[in-house]
Amino acid sequence: MRAVLNKEEVKILYLDGLTAPEIARKLNIKKDTVEKCIQRNFSNLKCEHRVALTCRREVVKAVNYEANKYIGDSAFVKKNRSIYKTNPDGDIVINKEVAPVVTWDTPRRLANENKVKF
Repeated sequence: MRAVLNKEEVKILYLDGLTAPEIARKLNIKKDTVEKCIQRNFSNLKCEHRVALTCRREVVKAVNYEANKYIGDSAFVKKNRSIYKTNPDGDIVINKEVAPVVTWDTPRRLANENKVKF
């Protein structure tokens, strides 16, 4: 069964500042289809899209800053060690078997600072 592209939904998401891959994931359609729809129908809205995209990215940046202001990534990993595993290279990553779903602000990886590269 083929997914039907709704131009109005694409337009709303495009004007909200979402990129073509994000829109495609949200609507469960191909990225190329969304890009072609935007190219054909909404090229005149490019300026509004860039403003919304910049605003959305600034909001995400501010929220991430506030979330990390109270507890940093390394402190979070130390306090919640049970959901993480250590890779052979020393990086600490989320163990998907223990925590298959985590919140957006949970650190996914803590890189080993003393790693020796060959």
